[in-house]
Amino acid sequence: MAGRTRRGLRRLAIITVAIPIVAWALEEIARRTELRQPASPWTGRLRRGSEWIGGFGRGPLARRGRR
Repeated sequence: MAGRTRRGLRRLAIITVAIPIVAWALEEIARRTELRQPASPWTGRLRRGSEWIGGFGRGPLARRGRR
């Protein structure tokens, strides 16, 4: 029973905290890449990755990141 609860809490932490932070980090990397090299193809890829990863996040942190 305790193992199932811990597993559930770990999954909840990943969904509510880790995923939005990764999405934010990808967006920041894309922004910085765009400032350094405006014609870089990586900018679009990073932004699409950020949007894709951010779609899995839930909670207030994820909603704040989508604004």
